Parts: sequence; C-alpha cells; structure tokens
Amino acid sequence: MGINEKKISDLCKQYSDLTYEEIKAAQRISGSLQIIADLTQADIFFDCVTKDPNAAIVVAEAKPRTAKSLYRFSVVGQLALRKNEPAVLRTMQTGLPTIGMRGISQEGVPIKQSVVPLPSKHRRAIGTLIMEQDITEQISQEKKVKDLIETTEHLSETLYKVAFTEGRVSDILPDGLLIINKDGAIEFYNTSARDIFNRIGFRGKELKGERVVDILPELDFRNDILAEQMYLESQLNDLNLTFTSVPLKSVDEVATGALMLIRDITEIRVKEKELMLQSVVIKEIHHRIKNNLQTVASLLRLQARRVDSRQTKKVLSDSINRILSIAVVHEVLSKEVIELVDVKNVLKQIVNIINQNLLDNTKKINIKIDCESVMLYSKQATSLALIVNELIHNSLEHAFVEMSSGTVSIIVKKLHNEVLLIVVDNGRGFEKDFSFQESSRLGLKIIKTLVEEDLKGMMNIFDDSGTRVEVRFPYV
Repeated sequence: MGINEKKISDLCKQYSDLTYEEIKAAQRISGSLQIIADLTQADIFFDCVTKDPNAAIVVAEAKPRTAKSLYRFSVVGQLALRKNEPAVLRTMQTGLPTIGMRGISQEGVPIKQSVVPLPSKHRRAIGTLIMEQDITEQISQEKKVKDLIETTEHLSETLYKVAFTEGRVSDILPDGLLIINKDGAIEFYNTSARDIFNRIGFRGKELKGERVVDILPELDFRNDILAEQMYLESQLNDLNLTFTSVPLKSVDEVATGALMLIRDITEIRVKEKELMLQSVVIKEIHHRIKNNLQTVASLLRLQARRVDSRQTKKVLSDSINRILSIAVVHEVLSKEVIELVDVKNVLKQIVNIINQNLLDNTKKINIKIDCESVMLYSKQATSLALIVNELIHNSLEHAFVEMSSGTVSIIVKKLHNEVLLIVVDNGRGFEKDFSFQESSRLGLKIIKTLVEEDLKGMMNIFDDSGTRVEVRFPYV
C-alpha cells in the first residue's frame, strides 16, 4: 500500500504543531514502513505527536504482505489514546523505547507493542514507529493457566482437609497417594500406596510419621520437595515407579505440605520392551524375505543364461523383475519401524532396477517419477509395485517400437480418500482393435487381478499421443 504524503501533511497540520521540516521527515520515514512490515511480518504504524498530551495521531501504516494483518480496515487518521496504547504516549514523552508493552488496538484486539521514538533535529520526538503483534491466544492461555492454578490450590486445600478431618482419602484410586506435611513426614497414605511399599520391602512397617527422604533414599528427593512440582521415575526391587509431587498451599500462600502420587508403570515398561523386540524381529524377517527373493531372482537369472529359447529367456526375465519388485517392498519394510511403506521410495528403487536390467542401450528412454509421499500398508504397496513394474515393462516392450527415444512418466497422488496412479508414455499408442478386458497377455491379466481384487480399485486406459493408464483405489 502506497504512502499518501498529502494525507500525512494534512493530519500533522490539523492535529500537531510540527514544523514544515518535521512533517517532511515524517513523510520520508513513512516511505519505509512497507519494507519493515514485510520483514517483521507485523503491522507497522507511524504515530505523530498531537497538541493533546494524552493522544497521538496515526498518520501512516503498512500491513504485512508476508503474514496476516491484525486490521481489516485502515486506522490512518485515528487517535491513539493513552488508556488504550500507553506505550506510544510513554515513548513520546520520555524519548525512550518501549518493548513488549501490552495494549488494545483500535479494533479492540489485545496486542503487544514495541515502540521506538523518532526525534527531529531539535531532539524532540515528532512521533513513534510502532510494531504490533496479536496476543489474543497468549492471553487466553495465561487465563487458562491462572484458572488452573486457582483450581489446583482449591483442590489442594480440599484434599488436605479431607485427609485430616475424615482420616482417609478414597481408596479407589489405582495410584498410591501420600499426604506429606510441611516437615516432609507422611501424614496419610491410601491402600494402593501401602501395597506398593509392601512390594518394595516395607511390609509391616508403619509409614505414618516417617520422612519420605528417609524411607526412599534411592529417589534422592530434593529439600524443596514442598516448594515446587516434581516428577521422578525410579526402579525399586524390579518395580518401575513414578513419583509426582504437587505442593499444597493455604489460601494465603503458606506451604502446608505436598500431595504425592506413586504409580506402578512396570507393566508399561515391559510392554515397551516387548514391542521394541517385536519390531526388531519383524524388520529382520522382512530383511530375510528380501534376501531370499533376491536369491531366487539370481537363480532364475543363471537359468536364463543357460537356455537358448528366446521366448523362455523373456519369460524368465519377466519373472525376475516381478520378484525384484516384491523384494523392494520388503527391503523398505526392513528399514521402517512400522508396517507402512512410503510409495515414493518403492518406485525409485523399482525404476533403478529397470534402468539397470531392462532398458535398451540403443534407445534413449527416460523414466520419470512424480510421486507424493503416500504411506501404504505392505500388501497394498506390493500390489502397487507389481502394477507399476508391469506397466513400465509393457511400455518399454511395445510403446517405442521403431522409435529411438521416448519418455515414461509415473505419477502418484492422494485425492481425498483414494490414491491415483498414472503411468503414461509418449509412444505409438495401442492398436485400434486392442481390448484390455479381452487381452490374453499375462502382464495385463496380472495388472487386472491386482487392481480389482487386491486393491479393490478400477483402471482405465486411454490412447492420447501415446498410452495413458489410470488406476484408482481406496486409501485405507
């Protein structure tokens, strides 16, 4: 937004006693506001002094083009009042910067202002440069924290009263509960706490009146246990326990003790170890399957070298590529923590295999990948890998006959709740009497079965300056 120098001049003359030179200085400064706004991603304003010591006038503004502005409408010509924007008036009067002062914008939005003075040659402030940031969310979070603190203090006082006036706190809690007095001694414990202490070696011993730091020295509790919230995890007698301590304070903020929860997380830690071991085993299984498939492919490759029949060589070569496509999925899974595969990584490796084994050196065929990062389960990823392998193989075999160069493009996109696969070439296209449904080619039958039965999807083939195959299937 351009700076209106006449508007600045008119406002300064109407509201202030600035000299001609000072007004010119204000116009020059205002010409740089847009650059500053874009750089800081904040709303920038230039406010000039007025004849009223409790108000300033907005003479220029710049909304950031690199972020969302706090203002729907222009505020040029509006007064900045001391009660709403104290930082602006403070800086004008003192000549000192004000950083991080809170205020209310002209549109009623809570803001944080950073204000710097702009002095004239005569060292008096002719105005201020202001950067404003929306702190609505910050204030909301502060209010939530304040409400939580007040609620916690009220709850602490209630719990403490219940513990001492009724002699017990509900024993239905699954966690151990201790009430500790201001001297660090146990005043109350529930049934769960008694059970936990029994299991770590304090069976039959009275806990009430004992100092926590004396009966649990392994935890190395600090002396300020009553002053601040604390969380510790420790292993005692083959049990994994967590200790959470919350200070209890009276209404007048005097420390009265602490509330401590003890939780047995032994089973959770055991399950975590089991899951980690299971993950390692699964990855090792995928690694071995990949190695076995590559071994089978190598054996077939050796067999292909020993046969003379061209047709047999082709059948073995096709089988090798299908096996290697499946092996790629297991290779990716052997490196992942979860049973999901990034299709992009699979397709890259399949294309690398094809480039090494299938491309005719006498032709310049380029295979391109335009793939989003789509995570599929291993079964879907295997089917997709085989489909792509067959489609590329089909293009290389039939699309570029009597052509010296060509391009095959592989595109994968996630559209709402389905995945779209496109394999397109710029070859000669297919014959006029070609029918995908009636074709007897093994590769096309494999594709049809994988799309319809494994992926529960559908496929369309188009003859458009080459062959274009589109496969759509549900994303689950």
